[in-house]
Amino acid sequence: RQNTAGWQFMTPDERVEHQRQMRSFESYQECKAYQDRQHAEMARRAARAGVVLERPSQSGCEKLRARGKLQ
Repeated sequence: RQNTAGWQFMTPDERVEHQRQMRSFESYQECKAYQDRQHAEMARRAARAGVVLERPSQSGCEKLRARGKLQ
């Protein structure tokens, strides 16, 4: 929840799918491209709700790369 920008604007099914997607990547570039698209969509949803979306201090892709799960 605290690691995903826009978590509060996602449906339960979208949250599960997002977690599945994040676990499926093998390269940092794939992960980052997906994450950028996801952040843009969550920023649009937040704006419609009158909220400025803050991004987590460290991206999920960075965390996965640091753990050796992404190349």
